[in-house]
Amino acid sequence: MEGSSGHGEVGSSSTTTTTTTSASSPAEGRRFPLAAQPEVMRAAEKDDQYASYVSEACRDAFRHLFGTRVAVAHQSEMLYYVITTGSGQQTLGEEYCDITQVAGTYGLPPTPARRALFIVYQTAVPYIAERISSRVAARGIMLSDSHSSEIYGDDTDGENQVQSLVSTGRLSSPPSSGSFSVFTRLKQKFYRMWLLAVQKWPNILPYAREMLQLVLRTNLMFFYFEGLYYHISKRAAGIRYMFIGKPLNQRPRYQLLGVFLLIQLCIITAEGLRRSNLSSIASSVHQSSLGSHQASGGPKSLTRSSTMFAY
Repeated sequence: MEGSSGHGEVGSSSTTTTTTTSASSPAEGRRFPLAAQPEVMRAAEKDDQYASYVSEACRDAFRHLFGTRVAVAHQSEMLYYVITTGSGQQTLGEEYCDITQVAGTYGLPPTPARRALFIVYQTAVPYIAERISSRVAARGIMLSDSHSSEIYGDDTDGENQVQSLVSTGRLSSPPSSGSFSVFTRLKQKFYRMWLLAVQKWPNILPYAREMLQLVLRTNLMFFYFEGLYYHISKRAAGIRYMFIGKPLNQRPRYQLLGVFLLIQLCIITAEGLRRSNLSSIASSVHQSSLGSHQASGGPKSLTRSSTMFAY
């Protein structure tokens, strides 16, 4: 009896160990590796193609229904990401490359807030920034043209336009100084600063685009090194990719491309610093030459005026 009970205890312990190992083995099997750079880049390329197809189809539909103007102003790339990522499903590119979105330290699916943030950063923010930038640049060109017409002969009309704009932002004359309030003065001061920024924006826009390209290249360099965030929108939302396909023996990495891109960024930064130093040196030399020219021209003008007075 004792021997049979001992054998029963041994059998029960073996069954418990087998059940625990069988229960832990699927948990260990669910640990998928992070997606490699080629898979993420291929999925992004496929998503861009499918998003462009959806965008063209939506523009054709809007053109037939509402006209060309509404079709041009319509942002339809958001529809593709709302249908796929917004609903918690894989995009067509992610499904093609056997990758899925994860977030957080435990590799869980991203929350709806993260997905919505990614969609806004990916589609809405570039569209709104481009529209605002183009309108501000057009307004700045108009203001600079009015300022140049002031300088070159059309002095009265340009001065009246700028004075009416600067005064209160509307076509009304400013009230007397006694009735000015602090709020009105601050409003006019901010509006003058806004007009100055708008007028300078067409000159600042090329530098802003160069800085944006540097930021994009820097993000791409970090992606080549770490292989996590291919888009800045996914970096801002904290969304990574996990590979859920068949395990491969060799998964290529792109660290060498990251080194090349780092060298390119260093060269671009050094070239920009050299140009800024050369421009500052040229401006200082120009100012010093103007000062010396004015200093040398002063006595000559005095002698000319004295001789003319003598005559």
